[in-house]
Amino acid sequence: MRICRLGKTDPLVEKHGKYAECLGLLESATGMKARLRFADGHRETIEVQRIRMLQDKNIPLSRNA
Repeated sequence: MRICRLGKTDPLVEKHGKYAECLGLLESATGMKARLRFADGHRETIEVQRIRMLQDKNIPLSRNA
């Protein structure tokens, strides 16, 4: 499970919170997008530039990282 953090000024922060679970990444015509699920159950697809991915230090990186 990967957790991401939204920026302080993002409009979604006020409604659904600052942190969300990243369900996956999508490639669209306008660029990469992330599928997110918030703690309240709300799901949203937003541009990856609006989020910061957080990862536990104990999880090993992939070989080509």
